[in-house]
Amino acid sequence: MPESYILLIEDNPDDAFLASRIIGKVCSDRIMVARDGEEAHELLQKMAQDASYLRIRLVLLDLKLPKINGISLLQSIRSSAVLRTLPVAVLTSSDNDLDQEKCAELGVLDYIFKPMTADRLQRVLSAKKDA
Repeated sequence: MPESYILLIEDNPDDAFLASRIIGKVCSDRIMVARDGEEAHELLQKMAQDASYLRIRLVLLDLKLPKINGISLLQSIRSSAVLRTLPVAVLTSSDNDLDQEKCAELGVLDYIFKPMTADRLQRVLSAKKDA
């Protein structure tokens, strides 16, 4: 079975480090980090063009990203015939009700406030298995 990845889209190095450590403790998936929305968008487009390029099990998406913000990136994922079923959980410091509503409309698995905990990630991964 090919390796699966969790794609962490996070521009803050401290938050990326913490999330990566938690992911490493909770599951055996490899971690790929995109540091901004543009980098993530390019990676996801490569994946959409070639299904064998990368197997992503879950996307953890920060909303406040440079270059392309998280909501725009999520809209792009959901508008792609190939990527629309990709499981996405938002990992953010934004408690803005409009952000939460938009993410719910776009079908995110969960809206996780930073800092993420191992328990919360485990629940997201378990929910993804059940879906």
